[in-house]
Amino acid sequence: MRSEKQKRILFLCAHRSVRELLAASLLAAQKQNGWDIWIAPAPFPSDEVALVRQVLDEVHVPLLTSPQTAEPSFDRSWDEGVVLCSGATDQ
Repeated sequence: MRSEKQKRILFLCAHRSVRELLAASLLAAQKQNGWDIWIAPAPFPSDEVALVRQVLDEVHVPLLTSPQTAEPSFDRSWDEGVVLCSGATDQ
């Protein structure tokens, strides 16, 4: 449930990879989390989710188990948006 103080943030990976889940999990683990966290929906392969879980376990951060998901569209708004991408995958 979103509080009045929380701002809405959307994480979107340009390649629809598991990066957005990793970033959202890291933000959610912050003690003073003032964000209503969303990610763009994507079918994340289980082996990639397992790798993210392993990385997060190393820094003692839990995987965001049921993030809110939404496709970016004109009828939804967020206070902040973070686009995650890697130019290396395009080369």
